Amino acid sequence: MNFLTCIHCAASMAFHPFLSIDERMPISLLEIHQRLISDGIVSSEASANATLVYAVKWMEGFPLDFAKSAVKVNRARLRKLGIDIAKPYGGQISPSSQRC
Repeated sequence: MNFLTCIHCAASMAFHPFLSIDERMPISLLEIHQRLISDGIVSSEASANATLVYAVKWMEGFPLDFAKSAVKVNRARLRKLGIDIAKPYGGQISPSSQRC
């Protein structure tokens, strides 16, 4: 990779707080619900539960229709935790990160 590519990666990370270094630690499935509420991503238990269901579906390989607004909303919530359900599940829930 060249210098400009690394600058692009660094700039992308600066504008996306869900990619910060402290968010790259693995997260357990049970932590997702708690973090959604404690981090202020959702305001209700029902919203946290709905988002958790999308994470479970993603882990189980259930096909998600990213054109639907509900999927977009829940993907955005999970991305704030560093989890991108648009990417294939790799056997561990690790917040996403970009590498230069």
